[in-house]
Amino acid sequence: MSDAMREERWEPLVGLDKGCFACGLENPHGLHMTFESNGNRLRSSVTVKRQFRGWSTLVHGGILSTLLDEVMGWTALYLTKRFTLTKGMQVNFKKPVRIDTPLSVTGYVKERIGDRKVVMVGEIWDAEGDLCASSHGEFVLFTPEQFGTMGIMTEDELTELARAVSAIGR
Repeated sequence: MSDAMREERWEPLVGLDKGCFACGLENPHGLHMTFESNGNRLRSSVTVKRQFRGWSTLVHGGILSTLLDEVMGWTALYLTKRFTLTKGMQVNFKKPVRIDTPLSVTGYVKERIGDRKVVMVGEIWDAEGDLCASSHGEFVLFTPEQFGTMGIMTEDELTELARAVSAIGR
């Protein structure tokens, strides 16, 4: 991560789903990601614990993929102000990541494709500033009404999420 990116003003974001595996702060088995934004990117500071290891002391690749998917999804939601779902993503592992290592997970919009799709980029950086993993993914954008027709969440959850999304950036 560049020094300029570290020096920019970052504002914390409010969590949306307390039970989510990746970002739910009340999920006892989760990653407990929190996010902040500088208006163009999102980031999360994470230290992956032992229970999420793969071989020996390495973070499991599926957990790294989850971190990337979550930061891209949050970034798409926050920067487009639309509900999102991951259509597909590709992950490139560049450097082994050890458990209990402080990481910075960042996301940004690479390209907007019409009104319904966005291409996102996610990156995992270690404390030395080395890029450990990167991803790009295509996310589908939905209005609250479109999202509601899929039956993914209760009406109360949908209303709460729509309220949170409409308040973004105020």
